[in-house]
Amino acid sequence: MNNYTLDLLNLPKNIIERKSTVFLTGINQRTKQSLDFIQNNYHKRERLELATTFIERHFLDAIKLDIIQLETVGFFPSSEAQMELDYSIKHAIIGSYKAAFADLRRAIELTLTSVFLTSEHSDKKKARKWVLSQQDTPFFSTMIEKLIKTDRFKNINITSNWKGIIKKFYYKISDFAHTKGKLKGYRELNKLNFFIGGTSIPKINTETLTEFLDCHIETVEHIATIITLYNPIVLVGLPLDKKFGLFGPASGFYNDTQSECLNKLIPEIFKEFFENLKNTDDEIHSFIKWINNFPDLTEEDFKQQIKEHEKLMEELEKPKN
Repeated sequence: MNNYTLDLLNLPKNIIERKSTVFLTGINQRTKQSLDFIQNNYHKRERLELATTFIERHFLDAIKLDIIQLETVGFFPSSEAQMELDYSIKHAIIGSYKAAFADLRRAIELTLTSVFLTSEHSDKKKARKWVLSQQDTPFFSTMIEKLIKTDRFKNINITSNWKGIIKKFYYKISDFAHTKGKLKGYRELNKLNFFIGGTSIPKINTETLTEFLDCHIETVEHIATIITLYNPIVLVGLPLDKKFGLFGPASGFYNDTQSECLNKLIPEIFKEFFENLKNTDDEIHSFIKWINNFPDLTEEDFKQQIKEHEKLMEELEKPKN
């Protein structure tokens, strides 16, 4: 295409500007087309909403606030996984499917990395170096193989083949990042058949969007499983408001609403394992006993908390010198 043709189409002659112009043209229509499909035609819309609600509102509350977590990776891997899942949806609704699938892959990697680097299998100094970008990320398969040697990961693998199931899914979404043949390439995923000014015209493909949304849900289901194996007390809703009011534990425990959401997301194949875990796990029972031993807040206690909270907010809102 020569400059004369570009002028006729009102496209910039600069290559980078041209790509930007073509990509942004019709982006609102592409977004609307995707959203209309999700709301009116996607067969798992309610489960998608459950998965996105869990990640947005409850996921980070499952992270333990203990010394090991704070001294190694903190909340970084989990908060980054949350952002990857956020961006995966945003990429998908504008038709950037390859990027969307890559986000899913990183989200599940980051969740597993967070658990692995705070486990007995990891050197805590190396974990800290990883957070500071001074240490390579452990290989996904290596983390899996080490985790299944101990505790709940070992038991769920024995009873339900957890390793085989999560690795099969991981390889499935990795096929998009690695472009496993033409079916995982841009042209097929977007059904691209028109190029202008040396760049492709973006296009929504509801078949690919459906496949992505299914994988998004399954990614969150696997993340819910990993988080529960790491911190099983979240299986049980605790009376946090009744015991602590406004000043409960910062994270690591769930109330009834959060626990219900989590339990709904656990894949059917693992449900029996986790139901048994609720009844047999010593860590779960000790935490339930610990929380229930706290006295219930009185009405006066709660009113005092409100006053303290309002005072704190006033202090924070004061202009700094």
